[in-house]
Amino acid sequence: TNKSIAFIKRQTTDMPFFLYVPLAAPHTPWMPTKEFRGTTEAGWYGDFVAQVDASIGQIVKAVDDAGFRDDTLIIVTSDNGSHWPVQQIAAFSHCANGDWRGQKADIHEGGHRVPFICRWPGGIAPGSRNDQTVCLTDLMATFAAVIGETLPTDAGQDSYNILPAMLDPGLTEPI
Repeated sequence: TNKSIAFIKRQTTDMPFFLYVPLAAPHTPWMPTKEFRGTTEAGWYGDFVAQVDASIGQIVKAVDDAGFRDDTLIIVTSDNGSHWPVQQIAAFSHCANGDWRGQKADIHEGGHRVPFICRWPGGIAPGSRNDQTVCLTDLMATFAAVIGETLPTDAGQDSYNILPAMLDPGLTEPI
């Protein structure tokens, strides 16, 4: 988080930048720092998620404070559903994967459906939602579209530009 904030502070408005922040949390092992332990009612997992939320909040604040708010696309997502066994659901009365059955590493939707949250005040309407099915491989073609570039024909063959669905929540035809 601190390195991300320092990177953002070094940027200037005359040059676009790309920042990829692959947080290990809330991946197992769940190891929230002392500051976050006991801050939720979902054990160390919940505390670790709260820590992730705080880290993302600090990065978003740094983007805003640096004057990049309207021109910066921020995406928060995950590569898989939560590791949240049935015992945890019972112990904490909390469903980390929502109503979806399953968890990380299994075949059920709880292991594969993930949040895909975007913020781009200059492009995406606040509070908008689109139910298109997307995949993280789509980010390559999408980022190229965001900056007005096309990918070489031998790059990202499985990547589809999902920018139209991000910009138009009413888009219902497949991308």
